[in-house]
Amino acid sequence: MALRILHSGDFHLGAPLRSLPPEVAEAVRGSLKSAVERMFAAAVERGVEMLVFTGDLFEQDGEDPAAQLRFIYQLADSVAPVPVVITPGNHDPVFADSPYSTIAWPDNVVLFNNGSFTVRETAVGPVAGRAVMAGEGTGALDWSQLPPPGDGPALLALHASLMRAGDGRQNRNTCAPVTLETLQQCGYSYIALGHYHRFQTWTHQSGGILAAYPGCPQGQGWDEPGEKSCLVVDIDPGGAAIEEMPLSERVWHKANLNLPPEHAADSDTRLLTALQEIYDELGAQDLLRLSVHGRWPRDRRTALEEKVADVTKRAWHAEAVDYSAVDFHPPLVAAGDSEVLDEFLDICEAGSGQATGDAGEVAAWQLARYLGQRLLSGQGLPEEVA
Repeated sequence: MALRILHSGDFHLGAPLRSLPPEVAEAVRGSLKSAVERMFAAAVERGVEMLVFTGDLFEQDGEDPAAQLRFIYQLADSVAPVPVVITPGNHDPVFADSPYSTIAWPDNVVLFNNGSFTVRETAVGPVAGRAVMAGEGTGALDWSQLPPPGDGPALLALHASLMRAGDGRQNRNTCAPVTLETLQQCGYSYIALGHYHRFQTWTHQSGGILAAYPGCPQGQGWDEPGEKSCLVVDIDPGGAAIEEMPLSERVWHKANLNLPPEHAADSDTRLLTALQEIYDELGAQDLLRLSVHGRWPRDRRTALEEKVADVTKRAWHAEAVDYSAVDFHPPLVAAGDSEVLDEFLDICEAGSGQATGDAGEVAAWQLARYLGQRLLSGQGLPEEVA
């Protein structure tokens, strides 16, 4: 007997997003709500038997947290009688006057509203879980309170930090720390986790998936690039099988443009190809942060910036392009300024003309011309050669 659930969390509805321009922040908040609406619609289409949301559904310190929770409850009511399980997290903790404590929830919502592990019965079977309580700190959980799993697929849901699971910012944001060894020993078929915003899974020793973070349904900043999803999870006693279901309305892209060698015969073609690859990744609702790296002639900077601008226009929002890692070098000494240089350039021109049928030899003469012109004009070798 298997149980099909939809697993998601970390919506952060109403997030302030103070690091973004106001109009961008407002649009992203709207995309968060749209992603949650699509999630509920997809749950009906996919025939899930339970929705499990593992915390941080709204921001307690954000815009109108009570309205955000009512929005979730309205969507939950629309899928009744399918159970909707909620385990509050550190951004939407339970306390005496929190929205979780003051707003009535629909009959099909199963809300964990205390910090101890408990088991709640639903129409499709039991589920174990706990809530993050305001001010509880970052101490280890008391796993002796966890009831033993029953027969059939055993589901545990909680908002917690699986040690060594986070990265960067997340690794410093510890909440209800747990270890993989503890999860492996608890006996549950699948542990639905919330807190970290990147999709990650861990397996039972027998091979089935033991635990997962679904990530967030919509990226909320440059530290959350790429497509975001929720999970459709089929659970049996031995573990789970997981399918990612994309939800993002807006995708955050962080891209690097590495400039090709300017002396190469196909330099312009390679530049346009690299720009086209970035362009093709962008959707009309996406956001872009682009950094350019390498060396480029100073007198060709305007033309380069125009080509790059053709790409950034594709994004719904693009930050100012970062050219700080580009060495815009001055033009080389031109022909006619030095007899030795003129003679050298004539030799290169003749050699290139005689090698017309051999692309490799032509490229070699072009490289020789570039390097020789630098040396004879007193600029020295470029970094990639020196």
